[in-house]
This record gives sequence, C-alpha cells and structure tokens, in this order.
Amino acid sequence: MFIALCCLLSALTLYIQALTHAMGAKRWGAMGLLFGPLVLPMFFTHKRMKLLKAQGRTNVSMLVR
Repeated sequence: MFIALCCLLSALTLYIQALTHAMGAKRWGAMGLLFGPLVLPMFFTHKRMKLLKAQGRTNVSMLVR
C-alpha cells in the first residue's frame, strides 16, 4: 500500500514538474508511476541537460539563492 502511494505521488509530482518545464509530461508521469521516486535523479539530470542545451555553451548563468 505504501509503495503504491509513493509511486502515485511521484507520478503526479513528475507530471506537474514536466508540464511546468516543457518536457514530455505523459512520459515522465508514466515513468514515475512505474518506478516511483527512483526516477527523480534522472528527471533532474534531464531537466538540467535540456536547460544547458537551450542556453548554449557560451552563456553563463548564475543562480542567486
């Protein structure tokens, strides 16, 4: 029961995050439903690679926290 709930919540989270970052929402939601939170590191890596590809190699971005 707990594992099913974790998979469902991670699928919902990944779906929403993929929608906000213009990625394949259905694909990430399905992967979250199948593999649960194990997909999160791959999602963040894919999101970062997509951002770096869109910016190009010569642009410099600084994150202010």
